[in-house]
Amino acid sequence: MLTACDYILGKNGSIVVVVSEQLPRLGAVSMEIHGDVILFRSGGELIGNVLCERQDILDRLVQNKKVGVVEFPDGIPRFPAYITAVADVNVAWQGQAA
Repeated sequence: MLTACDYILGKNGSIVVVVSEQLPRLGAVSMEIHGDVILFRSGGELIGNVLCERQDILDRLVQNKKVGVVEFPDGIPRFPAYITAVADVNVAWQGQAA
């Protein structure tokens, strides 16, 4: 299960999520924002639960309907990196980060 991720921040509120493993190919990837917790799902199945204490990251995720995801299987960056999935972003509850 995915328990951590990183982020690449771009201009105009853009954001890309970087994960250290390959996402399952069960179906569409989605991210649910629950306050300061991000749930990752693939085909509706829970595949990750990540605490995000940075409000700027949460704000960018909430502002985007879709975000790119870059996978680095085994946590090893292999360049050139490219976006390997696009996740839908759903806001279940929007609050301040703890």
